[in-house]
Amino acid sequence: MIKSKFAVAAALLLAACATSEPQPTPSPAPAHSTQPTHPTTPERNPAVQVDTTVFIPAPPAANGALELAERAVVRGPWTPERRQQALEDNAIDPFAAFDSVLGPNFTGANFPATARLLDRTGRAAGYAGDPAKFVYRRLRPFVSDSAITTCIPDDERLRASFSYPSGHAALGFSWALVLAELIPSRTDVIIDRGRDFTWSRVVCGVHYPSDVDAGRIVAAAAVARLHADPDFQRELAAAQAELAAAYAQ
Repeated sequence: MIKSKFAVAAALLLAACATSEPQPTPSPAPAHSTQPTHPTTPERNPAVQVDTTVFIPAPPAANGALELAERAVVRGPWTPERRQQALEDNAIDPFAAFDSVLGPNFTGANFPATARLLDRTGRAAGYAGDPAKFVYRRLRPFVSDSAITTCIPDDERLRASFSYPSGHAALGFSWALVLAELIPSRTDVIIDRGRDFTWSRVVCGVHYPSDVDAGRIVAAAAVARLHADPDFQRELAAAQAELAAAYAQ
């Protein structure tokens, strides 16, 4: 039952995120870009992976009309409260990301099996987009436009890395997809919070809207692929049993 619900949700997400814009030729790598590749280790790259270079379309052309329109979105204006939320959403913590909709008791200490599952899920989705980043080598908004400032004080690591697709959006939305599968009675608010979490990357000035859209596609594909992993299936069942005792299904 869980798998069938997820399959429908993933299919709808993929359809919603599709773009009709013609795919431009990837821009050449800028001379200053020094983003390292992530080493291929079990800790960083789970065994079950997807090839994002196959299904992620090219981003809008650098300095083209669509990218310029996206920059206007990134510039805002944003309220101080929304910027603060975007800064908080920079943290890689699924429990802090979703306790606003799942309650203050939603912590890693209270749900250790869920913590293990979300860690596996986030790593699979978060790193899956790296190969595509090195195909397209898109500069981040605040690098291309001096009028855009980030909400992250130390932005040098981000400045030296690529923007498309958003790995942070991929991991955040992968958490939302799995939690919505585990707690179906909270699906609406979980997915809405996942959407808001990913949009924080735009508010923070570190990603374009199309980066975030692509990240959500990566999340859907990575989570769908994870369902074929026996280790993931065992962790999913353990997390489901753990959460069933605390949340109505």
